[in-house]
Amino acid sequence: MVDVEAIKKKRTQLLLELMKRKGNARVLDVGCQSGELCRQLLQLRHEPYGIEIVEELIDTAKARYPQIKFELADCEKHMLFADKFFDVVWAGDVIEHIRFTDVFVNEINRVLKRGGIFFLSTPMHNMIKNVLISLYNFEKHFDPEFPHLRFYSVRSLTSTLEKRGFEIVSVNYIGRIRPIASSMFVLSRKVEDKEVASTHRY
Repeated sequence: MVDVEAIKKKRTQLLLELMKRKGNARVLDVGCQSGELCRQLLQLRHEPYGIEIVEELIDTAKARYPQIKFELADCEKHMLFADKFFDVVWAGDVIEHIRFTDVFVNEINRVLKRGGIFFLSTPMHNMIKNVLISLYNFEKHFDPEFPHLRFYSVRSLTSTLEKRGFEIVSVNYIGRIRPIASSMFVLSRKVEDKEVASTHRY
């Protein structure tokens, strides 16, 4: 059984430890929920912004932390931020819910400064784990009513990011031993301004 809350706590700890070492930064939290991470980033003297697609969560975040900028936004569309506005973007378990990954990653590239950091986490897949899922847990894991649309290995995620102007700096694995880890925490850096159009529109 995967302890979702323990994984979320661990990835937040990883992010905050890395952000403690960074000078004051303008940070975008994609999928900010009720704003708790933004509050913690503010305590570290960063300048956080949060976007979220669920209106009730944004309303809660704005009420709790009026000193932080929160916006209702769909990250699969153009984000209302200037080019090269952020030093850091964080997307915790967001990318697996995205239908048009190209739009999402292109937008992250656009709003990040050159040399800016893109942190993300997502459930980890690879050949070993996929075989085990197929043998023991296929119907549950690939439930068509479950909100995960994408399933990434380190290789496929690396390819997706590198194609759109990022380089992978490090990958951490969370939950279980590495070959069957629950989640991966990826630190990437924007190395070029790049937008790649999709070739797979429906």
